[in-house]
Amino acid sequence: MREINRVKEAELYRTAASLFNKNGYTGTSMRQICKSIGIRESSLYHYIRGKEDLLYHICEWSMYHSLTAIEPIAQLPLRPDLKLKKMIEKHIIILIQNANEHATMLKEMRSLSVPKRRKIIRLRDQYKSIFREVIEAGFQQKLFNAVDIKVMTFALLGMMNSIIRWYSVDGETKIEDIAAIFSDLFLKGARR
Repeated sequence: MREINRVKEAELYRTAASLFNKNGYTGTSMRQICKSIGIRESSLYHYIRGKEDLLYHICEWSMYHSLTAIEPIAQLPLRPDLKLKKMIEKHIIILIQNANEHATMLKEMRSLSVPKRRKIIRLRDQYKSIFREVIEAGFQQKLFNAVDIKVMTFALLGMMNSIIRWYSVDGETKIEDIAAIFSDLFLKGARR
């Protein structure tokens, strides 16, 4: 029975993320979510306390998933530019592989209550600081041009996250190829 609950709960989060990404948080009703996964509204509250709870867990999952993927790369004994290349490519790939969850976090986090939003912002800042530290190490080793590290970090994350607005799984270019193009473009501009 517990395994069935886990499967249904995972389906609930995937479905909610898809609907939030497609219709927006405010444009998605609990009734729509229930109908999409084939459960009664009363059964839904076995898994969650409310709609904001769903959004919070999707945002939290997105950030932990990203941190878990990037932190080990940042710890590799590589030059900062080579680490950054791997981090960019990993970020793009995980962003696309879980597009609904990550898009929901990026676009709908603002709909969370202040305390919950602050928790997600702390995770986001932790993620951002990993990129910033690698970029800063690249400056210290004279691998990157002398520009504002904070601006460079925001530019990189903004460039990568914009992919959720235009990427299509039906497109001709594979995710891995797009990831390599992004890393090459950014690093060519950043390198001395």
